[in-house]
Amino acid sequence: MREKKALQAAKRYALPALVLLLVAVFFLYVRGRVQTEFIELRPEDGVLDVRSVDFSDKVYHVVNQWDYYPGRLYMPNDFAGSTSPQKHNNAPLDTTLGTWRLVMLAEPHTYLSLCSFSIDYGARIFVNGKEVRNIGFVSDDPAKAVPKVRFMTLPLYFDETGAVEIVYQYSNFIHNDAGFIQSTSLSTPENIDEYQRALALNAMVLSGGLLMLFFYFLLCAAFQKNREYAALALCCLVIALRNQFFFSEHFLLPTFDFYLAYRTQVLDVSWIPASAFYLVSGFYPKPMGKKAVLAFTGVFAVLSILHYVLPMQSLVALCHVCYYVCVPFIGYVVFRFARYFHKEQKLTPLDVMNLLAILLFVVMLILEGVSTGSNSTVNHFGITPLAMVVCILLLAIVNNETINRQKIQLEQAQQRNKLLLQLNATNNDFLRTVAHELKTPLTVISGYAQLIEFQMQNGPLSKKTPERLETIRSEADRLAQMVTRLMDYTYGKTRDAEMTAVDIDALFANAAAIMTPVCEKKQNALIFQNDSASQIHGNAELLLQVLINLIVNASRHTECGQITVKAADGEGFVSFTVSDTGEGIAPDALPHIFEKGYSTDGSRGLGLSVCRDTVWMHGGELALFETSTKGTKFGFTVPKEEAL
Repeated sequence: MREKKALQAAKRYALPALVLLLVAVFFLYVRGRVQTEFIELRPEDGVLDVRSVDFSDKVYHVVNQWDYYPGRLYMPNDFAGSTSPQKHNNAPLDTTLGTWRLVMLAEPHTYLSLCSFSIDYGARIFVNGKEVRNIGFVSDDPAKAVPKVRFMTLPLYFDETGAVEIVYQYSNFIHNDAGFIQSTSLSTPENIDEYQRALALNAMVLSGGLLMLFFYFLLCAAFQKNREYAALALCCLVIALRNQFFFSEHFLLPTFDFYLAYRTQVLDVSWIPASAFYLVSGFYPKPMGKKAVLAFTGVFAVLSILHYVLPMQSLVALCHVCYYVCVPFIGYVVFRFARYFHKEQKLTPLDVMNLLAILLFVVMLILEGVSTGSNSTVNHFGITPLAMVVCILLLAIVNNETINRQKIQLEQAQQRNKLLLQLNATNNDFLRTVAHELKTPLTVISGYAQLIEFQMQNGPLSKKTPERLETIRSEADRLAQMVTRLMDYTYGKTRDAEMTAVDIDALFANAAAIMTPVCEKKQNALIFQNDSASQIHGNAELLLQVLINLIVNASRHTECGQITVKAADGEGFVSFTVSDTGEGIAPDALPHIFEKGYSTDGSRGLGLSVCRDTVWMHGGELALFETSTKGTKFGFTVPKEEAL
């Protein structure tokens, strides 16, 4: 039985597991295309010497130790004279505008490429004195400056001198903490092109895929009114837009209003911890509580509106406030969960997988929240998209198992309802049979009573009168016992099809009390033999009905014979057999005995069909073992209580 269940489970999980494995391999392949570990190249005194660096197959990271000139927008020719502007290589003194400068040395006639995001927020780039990029508009006048951020690539050609001078000008009037060189990559044009294509592929697959999942989960939430899907939709949207490379380079049009895009990007970062809160509350609404969710929603609704009301310079501080607001709610969530699972005193494997998936996502969100602002790579690309994909895959496994279990429970409920309807029809046949058997003691009682009454009216009573009175009393007791057993069977407390531990001796005793008079009518001996020391797992009423149907069929085709009901232990189950010494089953009827509605004696033809379905519902099988002119033998199995 256990091996059979294990095989069924393996078949059920094989295809979903294979699909999930393919999805995981695909995302890992895409992620693996992007180089994540770089060898650092460190400038010294504003000069980066790469003449001995092998760029054949690697992309290098240029440490951002450029010469910095705060508060002024210097042109390349300002550095050509004998007196150079005074540089400041520590933290920026004036973040509203400034100039960065780097001299690179390489082998003559070498082509390299430099790629990074532009400086916040508006950049003008010069290479060897020539302007090569102007992102937004750089100006020392706030009214004229136009902010913009783009991912850029600078082609570099080292002539016979082997030197290249790079000058960055920036102006920033919307951010209090800006004006620093972003994470910069350097290699050959071919390697940089491959690196950028890998970045684009990763961004489109992860962020674009999460955006499509957002619409899918949103539709599921709308049609099914499901809070889990709504929470997943929110998380997918927030994490998809978190990648600035995807959001600004691929999602938005180049002409999109920068101020609105910037406010939306900061709002998206602010919603990262909130999405984790809603993910937890979506999958575990009971421990969270409605009041906490409503309070959290109200607070974040106000904070979200403020992102489009407050001045641009206040948005970063507002983002920090959003993270700080989540701290007490995180403490509340931990307290409620600990209290809930302590009270329930159970943690199912599905709960463990659910919590692990959510915990993975929350940990990555915390790491991103801590790193945002101090790590430019995290600022622009984020580190949670892949974690979100893994989280969704784990939750998909849990949801798939939950749906399968609900489907099995629904099928079992439908099967029980179907069986109960069939049992009603079969009970009608049984009750007609029992009603017929009730006539026997009634006939005896009525006959002897009439005889005694006649003797009392016409003369002295016969010497056999006491014996006849004893017979009347005995038949009355037998009649009362039959009626009592019939009422217990019909109106007993086991009418609900609930599976519990069933005692075989008690089951046999009930069957004997009900069916012995029926068998005696045709002078058949009914024998019960229990060779099992175990209890079985099932529904006592339904199993009693199976025995009654099999005994009724056996007695119907047996006369002056013997009907034997046996129970014996098997490995993980108890086997039952019902055998008789009757006339057997006709060969032409054998293929049809389990068909619904098939009958050779005018009954409804539901007995064996109902028995087979009932035994199947218990996890066993009903079969015809043998039949001949010397008798018939049916058998079925029921799992042991201790085997489950």
